[in-house]
Order: sequence, then C-alpha cells, then structure tokens
Amino acid sequence: MNKFGFCCAVVLGIPLVWLTLAYVHPIATPVLVPRLHPRDPDRAAVAFGALGDMGTGDSAQTQVAHAMYSVCQRDGCDFVLGLGDNIYPHSVQSAHDAQFQAKFEQPYSLFKDIDFWMILGNHDWKKLRTGAQAQIDYTLHSDRWRLPHTHYAIPFLPPWLHIYGVDTSLLEAVVGVGQVHAAQAALCNQPGWRVLFGHYPTRSTGAEGHVSWFVRDTLEYLIRQCHIHVYFAGHDHHQAHLDRGFYQEIIEGAGGAGLSPVRVGDPQQRFESATHGFAWVQVTAERLVIRLYDVQQTVLYAWEMARQSP
Repeated sequence: MNKFGFCCAVVLGIPLVWLTLAYVHPIATPVLVPRLHPRDPDRAAVAFGALGDMGTGDSAQTQVAHAMYSVCQRDGCDFVLGLGDNIYPHSVQSAHDAQFQAKFEQPYSLFKDIDFWMILGNHDWKKLRTGAQAQIDYTLHSDRWRLPHTHYAIPFLPPWLHIYGVDTSLLEAVVGVGQVHAAQAALCNQPGWRVLFGHYPTRSTGAEGHVSWFVRDTLEYLIRQCHIHVYFAGHDHHQAHLDRGFYQEIIEGAGGAGLSPVRVGDPQQRFESATHGFAWVQVTAERLVIRLYDVQQTVLYAWEMARQSP
C-alpha cells in the first residue's frame, strides 16, 4: 500500500465524533457568485496579496493592512489570500460576532471591491464546528470576506492559473481527506500554473510547533501528484521562502500576530525574516513574481520563476 493509501485507511478508523466536528455546511455556488467581485478571466496578468496569522485587531495588523493597500493601489491586486488564523485567539461564536468588525472589517476597510479568500487555521477551529461554521456563514454578511467551504477553488481566474485552498487543521485531525481528492480534480493535469494555499506549512520553520507527518505527507503527496508550483502557508509567525526542490513554499505568517524567530540552518531556506508584512504576487502565463514586504512597503525579498512543463 502506498503512503497515501495508508493515510486513507487510517481515516476509516476515525471516531464518528471527529467526523461530526469536521462537517460544515458550505455555501452553494449560486448563492456565493452574486456576492463576489468578478474579474475578467481573459486578463493577461493576475496580482494578489497573501498574508496569514493576522486577526488580532492590534496595531501591527492595521499597519500591515495599510502597507498592503498601498502596494495594491500602486501595483494592482485582484484579490487577497488569507492564510489562516483569521480571528485570534479562539475564533468566533456566530456570524454576528463583533470580532469580525474589530479583527477584519476595520483593519481592511480601505480595500474596496476586492475579495479576501480566507482559509481556516488552527485558532479558527478553537470553537470546533461552531467557530468554523460561523466563519463560513460570515461570507454572506461581508463585502470582502470569502470562505465558502473548508476547501475550495478560487473562481474567475484565467485558464493558465489554478488556485486551491485546503484546510490543514482537518488534515492534522486525520479527517477531511476528501478535500485532497477535490483538490486533485481542480489542479491535476490543468494547464499553466498550479498554486495551493493552506495554514500549516509542510514543515515548521519557527517556534509555533511541530507539523505532523500526516499533514506533511498528505500535502506533499498532493503537490507531487498535481505538480504544484507554489504552496502558500502561514502558522509560523514570520516570512520565509523555501525551495523544496519539486515546489516552492512561501510562508507568510506575519500579518499581525506576535512575531517568532526563524529557525536557522535549513539549506532549503532562501529567505527568512521575523518582520511583520505580506507577500505580493503577480502571475502571467509565462512568469510568476513574488515580493515580500514589510510595513514600510520596503521589498525585503523578491523572487521569480518562468513556467516550465508540465
């Protein structure tokens, strides 16, 4: 049995209570689409911001938000990827929780007509199914927040770009492996760039804790199977770029929460900085460019690659 087959076999033995906690009601596409800010799928370039571990409501989150807004105003942003831990410290009670205003709407109030495509992090699951469902439901109460399911594909992209978000906390709990099959259907054998985003990195590069072998192996199985070019993650409270050989990993957990030092000595680490900030990404059919910024809008690091087959 291959490694992923073993993972699937383990899932069959998970107690029913965990499966109940994992089940949430997604937002149906006909309900979601009218609320979105659509973009031309035939456009020649796609630009977006990416940041995680931001939902504190503190001044650092606002500083990062304002810096990202300035860069988006100057260089363009079609949307933002939210890489999890959206609401600190223990998620929310309902879609009407005041924390949504203090820890999301107010910090990002400058952003108009733009969708923030969120994914759940470990802090967002602190209230288990209640908190996760509330964050999904909030999609229908906000002009920016978009979280239609625990995993999903981003719509309105050109045919040469495919982006899928996964819930790494459900993988850590050894449930939700069905999302891997959904991601495979959305990404594998698709032309052009294939991008994955989630909360946990494949391996921790800081002090936030060990990433389980199940998360690592499942993510890397998906990345290998679908020839993913870039995986965006948060969780580690700093910024980093790791060259994993068969894919690139960008860690952007510096969106507002307290910073943590970067573990040094990893030969795969091209860049690391315990600095609040965000990533700005521009993709064309031929090239992908990533810049990592601080709150002064200073480019800390820039990297690009040309697309190669497959």
